[in-house]
Amino acid sequence: MKELKLRPIEIAILLLVAGICVTAPFFGSRLILYNLTIIALYSTVVISLNLLLGLAGQASFAQTTFMAIGGYGLAIMTTRFGLNPWLAIGISFALAIGLALLIGKPLLRLKGHYLSMGTVALALGTASFANASSFTNGGWGISGVPALTIGGFSFRNPVAFMALAWALCGLSLLTYRLLGNSHIGRAWRALSTRQDISATLGIDVTRYKLLALVIAAAMASLAGSFYVAFTRFVGPDLYDIAVVINLMFMLFVGGLRTTAGPIVGAAFVILVPQAVAGLEHYQNIVFFVLLLLVILIWPAGLFGRAKGGRTIAELLPASLVRRRGERA
Repeated sequence: MKELKLRPIEIAILLLVAGICVTAPFFGSRLILYNLTIIALYSTVVISLNLLLGLAGQASFAQTTFMAIGGYGLAIMTTRFGLNPWLAIGISFALAIGLALLIGKPLLRLKGHYLSMGTVALALGTASFANASSFTNGGWGISGVPALTIGGFSFRNPVAFMALAWALCGLSLLTYRLLGNSHIGRAWRALSTRQDISATLGIDVTRYKLLALVIAAAMASLAGSFYVAFTRFVGPDLYDIAVVINLMFMLFVGGLRTTAGPIVGAAFVILVPQAVAGLEHYQNIVFFVLLLLVILIWPAGLFGRAKGGRTIAELLPASLVRRRGERA
C-alpha cells in the first residue's frame, strides 16, 4: 500500500493557511477571525470523516451524533451541574468513545449502502432527540455556556480561540497522517479496497473498522465541544441533516484521502455562501451551481487523485446509480 504523500500544492495550501492565521489578528476583522475559527473546527470533523471514509472505507454519516455528544455534554454539564468546562469536555470525549464502542460492532457489520443508511438513521435520530427532549431544552437549545479558561487566561478573546481551534485542527491532521502512514493505516486502506481479501491476509476486519470509528468519534466530539465553547450556545440545528450533507460536501470538494482537502472543502462550503449573500433569493442557487460544477469538473475533489478515490456516486443508492448509467 502506498503511503500518504504530501504533495507540493498541499504544502503550499497549508503554508497559506498558516500565514493567514498569523496575520489575521493584525489585519483581519472580527468576522474574519470568526470564519477562521469555524473553518478550523469543521475541518477537524471533516478530517475525522476522511479517516473513517477515506482511509478505512466506511461510509458513515453519523459524525454529527458525536459532535452532539461533545456539544451538549459541555453545555449540560457546565450550565446545570457547574462542572469545569475542561472536565466536561473530557467526560464528553469519553462518552463519545463509549458510544462508538457500544454501537460500533453491530453498526459496522453493515456494508456499502446499508451502512450509509444506518448511519443516516443515527444522525436523524440524534437531531430529532435534541429537538424534542426536555433534557436538551428542545428547540430552544442551551445558552450561556461558560468560556474556556486556563488560570487567569480566558479564551473568550477571539484571537486566542482561533489559535486554540487551529491547534486542534493541526493535531487532528497530524494524527490522520501518522496513522495513515503506519501499519494501521495500511490495514485500513486494505479494508477500503477488499474486506474479504483483507481477512484472508490475517487482518482483523472488525477490530480495525471499530478503531477507525472510535478515533473519528473522538475527533468529532472534541470539535463539537469546542464549537459550543466558542459560540456559547448549542441547539438541534447544529446537528440536523443539512449539516450532515455539508460535511460530506466539504470532504468531497476538498478531495478524499488528501491532507489539505478537508480544510479547503470546509472553507469552500463556509465562505462561498457568504460571498454570494448579496444575491438574496439567488444565493442558494448560485452556491449549489458552483458546488455542482466543482463535483463535475473534479470528481475526486479539488486535491483528490483521479485514481484510487471514491466519488459521491459510490455512496448513492444503487437504483440511482443505475438510472444515471441508463441515461448516459
